[in-house]
Amino acid sequence: MKSLTPTKLALFVSATLSAALSTPALAQATEVPDGIERIVVTASGFEQKLTDAPASISVITQEEIRERSFTSLLDAVKYQEGIDIGTSRDKTGQGSVSMRGLTGEYTLLLIDGRRQNNHGDIYPNNFGGNAFNHVPPLAAIDRIEVIRGPASTLYGADALGGVINIITKKHTDNWTGEISMGRSVQSDDDFGDDFTTEVSVMGPLIENVLSLGLRGSLYDQEASSPQFAPAVDPNGNVIVRQLGFGSGGRTVDNEDRHAGFSLSWTPTDNQRLKFDYDVSNQVYDNTPSYDIDNDSIVYPLGTKDSIEALWQARGGQVNPRAGYAADQEFDRTWWSLAHDADWSFGSSMIALSYVDTANNGRTLPLSVAERLLLQEMYDGTGDYAGLSEEERRNLAEDTFLPRPARPLESSQYTLDVRFDIPFEAAGYHNFVVGAQMIDGELKDGVFGLEEGNAGAIQDQEMYSLFVEDNWMMTDNFTLTGGVRYDEHDTFGSQVSPRLYAVYSLNAAWTLKGGVSTGYKTPNTTDLYDGITGFGGQGTSPFAGNPELQPETSVNSEIALYWNSVDNDHNFNITYFDTKFDDKIARGDTILSCEQTDGVRPCVNLGEYDQLGYDTYSQKINIDEVDIQGVEVAGRYQVSQNWSLQGNYTWTDSEQMSGPQAGLPLTNTAEHMANLRVNWAARDNLNLYLQGELRSDRYRGYDSVIDKELYYENYSLLNLGASYDVSDMVRLDFRVNNLLDRDFTSYSTTFTDLNGDGEYDYVTGRGAVSEVVFTDDYNVKDKARNFWVGLTVSF
Repeated sequence: MKSLTPTKLALFVSATLSAALSTPALAQATEVPDGIERIVVTASGFEQKLTDAPASISVITQEEIRERSFTSLLDAVKYQEGIDIGTSRDKTGQGSVSMRGLTGEYTLLLIDGRRQNNHGDIYPNNFGGNAFNHVPPLAAIDRIEVIRGPASTLYGADALGGVINIITKKHTDNWTGEISMGRSVQSDDDFGDDFTTEVSVMGPLIENVLSLGLRGSLYDQEASSPQFAPAVDPNGNVIVRQLGFGSGGRTVDNEDRHAGFSLSWTPTDNQRLKFDYDVSNQVYDNTPSYDIDNDSIVYPLGTKDSIEALWQARGGQVNPRAGYAADQEFDRTWWSLAHDADWSFGSSMIALSYVDTANNGRTLPLSVAERLLLQEMYDGTGDYAGLSEEERRNLAEDTFLPRPARPLESSQYTLDVRFDIPFEAAGYHNFVVGAQMIDGELKDGVFGLEEGNAGAIQDQEMYSLFVEDNWMMTDNFTLTGGVRYDEHDTFGSQVSPRLYAVYSLNAAWTLKGGVSTGYKTPNTTDLYDGITGFGGQGTSPFAGNPELQPETSVNSEIALYWNSVDNDHNFNITYFDTKFDDKIARGDTILSCEQTDGVRPCVNLGEYDQLGYDTYSQKINIDEVDIQGVEVAGRYQVSQNWSLQGNYTWTDSEQMSGPQAGLPLTNTAEHMANLRVNWAARDNLNLYLQGELRSDRYRGYDSVIDKELYYENYSLLNLGASYDVSDMVRLDFRVNNLLDRDFTSYSTTFTDLNGDGEYDYVTGRGAVSEVVFTDDYNVKDKARNFWVGLTVSF
C-alpha cells in the first residue's frame, strides 16, 4: 500500500477525534419520535420512516430471522421481494444474494454501515458463496435493512445491484443477554443436519460512560450426499452419472465460528466512541471418499496434492494437477473505530475500519520451470536418462511435494467521514456531505508466475467525495438529490448521481420514485496483467486484463405505498427499469502478448507461452443487459388472531450484447412469490404456514442438442411455530419442505452423434458427450427436515 498507510490513518483519526472530544457540546441530539412505521437508516444515512426513504428498502427484524432456522445471511433475506438466493451454489454448498436479476457479486454488504466486501477474488474456482457467511451471530443482530437497486451515491463501489446493511444491537443500560441453540433433523439420511449455538451479552461497565458487548456463534453443518439413480440408454446399458466437485447438492462437513466484542464510550452527553472487533473462521473438510461405481478416490472440493495427481500426462505433455490441501479454511478479521457526535450545526461521524479475509488450504500449481523439469523426469531425458520410471517418479515426489501454500488474502482500510447538517431555506433541508478513502492490498501466490516470480502484491487505492440534500419543500413533498465522485488509482474517476422524490398524497398513500446509479470496480484480481489463477486443478492458467473499466447501472423506479391509519394493513407496488452497461464477461479467444509483440488486445501469459498457451480468452467489458420488473408486497390483518403477508416479483431480463444477446440472464427466475398465513393461537403461541413459488430459470444453450435449457419451476411449503414458555424462554419449531419435494430429479438426453448405434458418456473439460444429464433444478435443497430452536433471554 503506497499512500494511505495504517500509520497515516491512525494519525489522522487520532487528531480528528482529539479535536472532536475536546470541543464542548453545543446542542443535544433531537430524538426521533416513534412512528407507526419501521424506521430505517440505510437509504439516506439518517433515521426516517420506511415509506419516506428515497429508495426501495425492506426491513427484517431479529424475530423474523429467528423463525427461519438461521445459519447464514441467505436464510435472513430470502423471502424479501426482489431477492433471489436460488441462482447458484458453490462447491461448499453456499449461495449468494441476487437482487433484481443481478448476482451476489453486485451486492454491497455492510455491518453497521461499514464495508465488508473483498476487493479481489480470494474465492477462486467456485468458492464465492463464503463471502456471505462472515456475519455477526443472530443473537447480536437488531435488524437487517436491504436496499434493492443501485446505491453508489452514498456507498460507492460494489453497490450496483443493492445494499444489505446488518445493524447490530445497541448497548443497554442494564446487563442483558441472549443464548440460543438450534438443530435440524433430516427425514432423508443423504442430507446432513445443522447445529447452531449463539450468545450475546451486553451491559455497562461504568454507568452512562462505558459499556461492553460480547458475542459469539458456532454453526456446524454435516455433509450431504444426495444419491442419483443411474440412467439406462436406448440399448439397455446402465450409465452411472459422474459429478464434478461440489455439484449435485453434495456438501462437506463444515464449521463456522464467530467471536467479537464492542466497547462504547460516552465521554460527553453528545458524543460516543465505539470500537468493534470480530473474527470468524470457516473450515470445510476435503477428506476423500471411495467411488465404488468408478473405482476411484474422490475429493469433494479439489484433488489433494499427491504424486499420483502430478505424475500424469495428456498427449505426451505432463499435466500436473495441484492446488488443494486436506481442509479449506476461510478466516476473517474485522474491526471498526467510530466517533459519532451531535453539534449545534448538526451531527458528524468519523470511522476507521479494517477487514482482512484469508483463504487458506490452497497450494501453488507448478511454475513453468517446474513443469519443464517435471517433463524431463516424466520422459526420462536429460539428467534423468537411464533412470527407471519408479526412480524418476520418486524423485519427482521428493522435488515437488509438498507444494508450497498459495497465499490468498484481501485486506483494506476504509476511512469514512460524514456530516449531516439540517437547515431551513425554502423548506427544510437535511444536507449530507462526506468523504471516503479506501486502501487495499491483495495477495495471491499466483501473481507473478508468468515471470517466474510468484507472490506479487496488488494494491488498490480509492478516494471519494459525496454530497446529498434531502429537501422537504412542503409537508408532503421531499426531493433528494446527490452526487458522488470517486477516484481510483487504476482507471480514474467515476461520477454517480441520484435524484429521488417522495410525495405523501394523504395520511395513507405515498407516491415515490426516481433515478439512481451504481457501479462496480473490476476486482483487483481481474485487473492484474498476468496470471490470476488456474482451472483444471492447476493445469490451465487464467490471465487478467488491465484495461477493464467499471461496470455501471442506471435504475429508474416508481412506487406506490399504502398504509392503513391503524397500521394493520399495508401494500406497496414498485416498477423498476435497470440499464446495466459494461458487464464484465469472457470475450473471444485472442493471442498471447508474446505473439502480438505486446500490442493490445492480448493476454499476458509470460513464460506459459513455452507450454503451448499461445491463445486464450480474457475478461472484457462486453455485455449490456436491460432488466425491468415489478415488486408487490403487503400485509393484511384478517382478524385479531389471523393475518396474511406476502410478496411477488416479476423480473424480465434481456442481454443486449455479447454471445447471449437476445436471451435472458442465466439462472434468473421470471416469477417469484412468497405467501405466509399467521395465526396467533394463544398469547404465547404463534403458528404460520409459508409458501414460496419460483418459476422456470433460463440455464443456457446446449449446442449439441441445439436447444435452450431451463430449470423447472417449483413450489414449497414450510410450517412453523413460536412458543413463549416464559418471558425469558422461547421455543421455535419449523418443518422445511413440508411436502418433501425432491430436488435431485433430472432428465437424460441420448444423441448418437457419430451414427454408430452407441451412446458414449464422456466427461471432462471440452468433452462432447452423447449422453447429457440435465438437472431439473439449479439448487439441490434438502428433503423434508425439522428445525427446533431454544432461546433464553436474561
